[in-house]
Amino acid sequence: MTISKAQIFNITLNILGVSTPLENANCTDNRAILLNNYYELARDFVLKDFDWNFASAYKSLSLFEQEAPIQHFEYCYRYPNDCIAAREVFEKDDSQLQKFIIVSMDNGDRVILTNARNALLRYTRRVEKEVFFSCEFSMALSYYLASLTSSVLTGSIEKGELAAQKYQKLLAHSKKLNAQEGMDVIYNDNTYLEARN
Repeated sequence: MTISKAQIFNITLNILGVSTPLENANCTDNRAILLNNYYELARDFVLKDFDWNFASAYKSLSLFEQEAPIQHFEYCYRYPNDCIAAREVFEKDDSQLQKFIIVSMDNGDRVILTNARNALLRYTRRVEKEVFFSCEFSMALSYYLASLTSSVLTGSIEKGELAAQKYQKLLAHSKKLNAQEGMDVIYNDNTYLEARN
């Protein structure tokens, strides 16, 4: 199932008890204007708040022109433009996880400091097209938007607090669903068969 920005806005309104839907996300309705004001920040916040499978990406990092400003790290890499949250750094040649930190340089550029000579970053990327959102993410974003906009849309702080609580519960449930995709361990069938004999 694909979802649109207008559907996310209308789910947000429904969560707050507002039954009149918006025609589209870019209409001149004051509710749409308010939701649009919060939308990109809310989307990026929810993306960063959890390591969503649908937004996970890998990238070979490019060296930054300057040396690492901290002696504990040998290499200074550019922070990818579409990166919402850096999750793990690997040494590309041997897939070993590496320690890393994120810092800002004097010119404002964000960089990744690590000892990985050929660094590969696993990160949460900025996903802007709603068609790529998972259903769990779309629901979480709707609840988070509701928590941010409730006092203006409904005059009720309580509805916003309730939406924030439901956002946290939905996030916890999404983590369980997210963990069900993929496999961390590959089992050796021969070992299993030998153990049965």
